[in-house]
Amino acid sequence: MDIYFFEYALGSGEIVDKNILEEGRLMFDRLLKDFLKQGYSVLSIVDIKYYDTIMENYKQEKNLNIIALEEGQNYKLKIKELLNSPTTNLKYGLIIAPECDNILYDLTKLLESSNTINLGAPSKAVEIAGDKYLTYLKIKDSVKTPKTLQPDKYIVKEIDGCGGERQVINNNSIIQEFIEGESYSVSFIVGEHSIYPLCLNKQYIKECYCGGETNIDHPLKEEIINQCKKAIQTIGGFNGYVGVDVIINNENIYILEINPRITTSIIGIDTNPSLSTLLVNNALKNRLKYTVKKGKKFIVNNEILNCGDTE
Repeated sequence: MDIYFFEYALGSGEIVDKNILEEGRLMFDRLLKDFLKQGYSVLSIVDIKYYDTIMENYKQEKNLNIIALEEGQNYKLKIKELLNSPTTNLKYGLIIAPECDNILYDLTKLLESSNTINLGAPSKAVEIAGDKYLTYLKIKDSVKTPKTLQPDKYIVKEIDGCGGERQVINNNSIIQEFIEGESYSVSFIVGEHSIYPLCLNKQYIKECYCGGETNIDHPLKEEIINQCKKAIQTIGGFNGYVGVDVIINNENIYILEINPRITTSIIGIDTNPSLSTLLVNNALKNRLKYTVKKGKKFIVNNEILNCGDTE
């Protein structure tokens, strides 16, 4: 097998929000089809609940081996087993997983402890970018970013409240300045030689992330990309796909988060050569030459998006 490819929502056996599951499925399909089209053989695991549906969708693929995660099985132990098995003979690995509870960090460490070449960010970069307060401390003197209080236990009260009414914020939360503005993201591939911008994307956010448009134009596009690159350089140590979330307020550019992993925008990004080829070439420390095709508009949560007007 060439590539071990894991997507958390489909493959962990954990209960996840239906919107997260849908985003996970879309990212899984987008990259899996890309890997297979380029001739790579792929090994993956999926929750037994989704196994039959996925196998039906890919029943013609001979270079694909999908293993069902049985109910009660520990997905981390299963991944470790596959990565270290002499029979799988894996060259590359790509993990799509959330940063919460150190999930992405732990799975990245599993990749790094095997002989598999990681197509994504190293664990050291995940450790910082996966922590919103550590990210803030790293970038606050280099780029504009919302003021952020350190994780602690806080009480939020109405300014004219009475009767002891309050909301308690737990120790694992931060309080962050609210920035009014438009939500965007920038997709990059970060390599040893350079930081390669793929495209600027518009984000549709209502109650949660609902979709977006990829490879868009904007009067501040060049400066937005430059500020995102500065934030990436300030933290350092990234590799592979990185997505940076930003807020634009008039001509002010605020860096919100740096995602050290594949993001949902990937489903609307099309490159030449293919994205899978770029990820592999980047991991092999080759310089990248590419073009990005016309962007796409996509919706991942139409029910929530329809509650308000799309801008």
